[in-house]
Amino acid sequence: MSNVSVLRGRWTGPALVAPTLAFLLATVFVPVVMLLGASLFNSAGFSYSSFTRLVSTPVYTQVLIQSLYLSAAAATLAVLAGFPVAAAIARATPGWRQWLWLGVLLPFWTSFLVRTIAWIVILGRTGVVNSSLMSTGMISEPMELLYTNFSVVVGLVHVLLPLAILTMLPVFESIDRRLFAAAHTLGARPGVTFFTVFLPLSAPGVTAAWLSTFISALGFFITPALLGSPKQTMMAQLIIQQVQEMLDWGLAAALAVVTLIATFIIYWIYDRLVGLSTMTGDTSSIKQGDRANTGFIRNLAFNVCWALGKGIDKVVGTVFAGGPATENAKGLARPIAVAIIVALSLPVLLLIPESFTTSAFIDWPPQGFTLHWYEEIFASPLWMTAIQRSLGVAVGTAILASAIGIPAAFAFAHQKLPFRSLVLGAILAPMILPRIIVALGLFYVLSRLGWLGSSLALIIGHTALAVPYVVITVSAALRSYDRRLDNAASISGANILTRLRLITLPIIAPGILSAFIFAFVTSFDDLTLALFVSGGMFTTLPKQMWDDALLKVSPTLAAVSVLLFLAVLLMIAISYLLRRRSAKLAGAAA
Repeated sequence: MSNVSVLRGRWTGPALVAPTLAFLLATVFVPVVMLLGASLFNSAGFSYSSFTRLVSTPVYTQVLIQSLYLSAAAATLAVLAGFPVAAAIARATPGWRQWLWLGVLLPFWTSFLVRTIAWIVILGRTGVVNSSLMSTGMISEPMELLYTNFSVVVGLVHVLLPLAILTMLPVFESIDRRLFAAAHTLGARPGVTFFTVFLPLSAPGVTAAWLSTFISALGFFITPALLGSPKQTMMAQLIIQQVQEMLDWGLAAALAVVTLIATFIIYWIYDRLVGLSTMTGDTSSIKQGDRANTGFIRNLAFNVCWALGKGIDKVVGTVFAGGPATENAKGLARPIAVAIIVALSLPVLLLIPESFTTSAFIDWPPQGFTLHWYEEIFASPLWMTAIQRSLGVAVGTAILASAIGIPAAFAFAHQKLPFRSLVLGAILAPMILPRIIVALGLFYVLSRLGWLGSSLALIIGHTALAVPYVVITVSAALRSYDRRLDNAASISGANILTRLRLITLPIIAPGILSAFIFAFVTSFDDLTLALFVSGGMFTTLPKQMWDDALLKVSPTLAAVSVLLFLAVLLMIAISYLLRRRSAKLAGAAA
């Protein structure tokens, strides 16, 4: 009996994670490999002519360089802006923490399209910025803010900032705050403490945030397409153009290969320096061995940080010469974080008055008051069909992704897994790879199976995109779960199913709900896959919004955006209430 028990324990982890790996193999890895094969094979057999065309055409090189530049700039600014917010949330009191957390989740769960459309309202010739400056007499004619590198980077930063904050936060929360007290006891002032203690310890989170935002930006096409001009064309736009307009699968696949190689190089460097598992918030496996032979670099970095800290302390001491510099400097952290969070939500909030304007165009300030645009949405069969189809697909995706991903999360949290890092990398692949490549691979396979234009195709594709978020979210909830509760219940005679039903699942319910919402939002907000799979009367809400945005940005889009924003608020409220209920259950169980 003991041998059977040991055998069962040995195979429990692989059995739990096997459905996830099998699903991703069929929906991500095989399609991507087939897509890559299309870059090397055509009707005549093996050929590298697509790559020859790619190298010999300067415009493709320019687009690649432009994509890397815009992605790197947006990722860097997003991390810089997100750093104080993540630090403020990590050290906030429970009351403030809830409000700051809400301020990050609200824009994070708001549609990419909605947030991009908001910047058209702000930066347009008749938008908020130009109208405000002209009304004050600061400028005599509108500035050209849209369709520039500036507008694209601003839009990308706004979209990526919540992701950067959420990626850094788990690492920041794991830092032992007693180290700061120890540094203070040894005479270190705030600047030196920050640069020599907090910054090195937070480096894995900062690096993971930059990497996540950079790769996400590299696969974006919504923001550069709506806020940029042909000069700001990025790789994802070029890939879509080759498939939809040129019907050139070979060149599209070659462009995808180049994007994929750039992604793998960056991730390989990151994994060698830090470790891929830090992307899930796990800091226990941060690689230290490679750093043992870099004493010179480490000493140089420490000296630079020390000098920066001393300089900051001197500036702070000068500015706050009339009072306690340390307390005043610390007091700036929360207002800065609040200001950044307000800036995150403000663009979307500006769409609310625009949705009631009597004007046929979006301009600032809004004219009059009418419910016409909301009535138009509910009276339009096209809009209502798109909403219903998106809701149905999103619910199906959330259910399937939760059913596949939650067992894998239990395997990572409570079981020993062979080749753990390799398995983790495979599960994170849909999140690691630029979404355009995953979507294009799925489209390549689904088109050959004849499944295009079906809800099932969208559910399968969206589930592949959503599974990593389910695994990460539930794993994070399980890491904070006190397993002594299971041991106590086991001693009392409760079997595993009873423990799951009465103890584990009620306590981690907020994590499961968050995972469900993540999967739901991932599907509901997806445009990349829907752009290929849906169309005509079979369209999703993001696809319908995209089609309208390409024609004109009308108040109807503002009204749809407001409805989506209210839906996000409702989901966050439900999640918050369940989280409070779970906390009470955990307290009662303890």
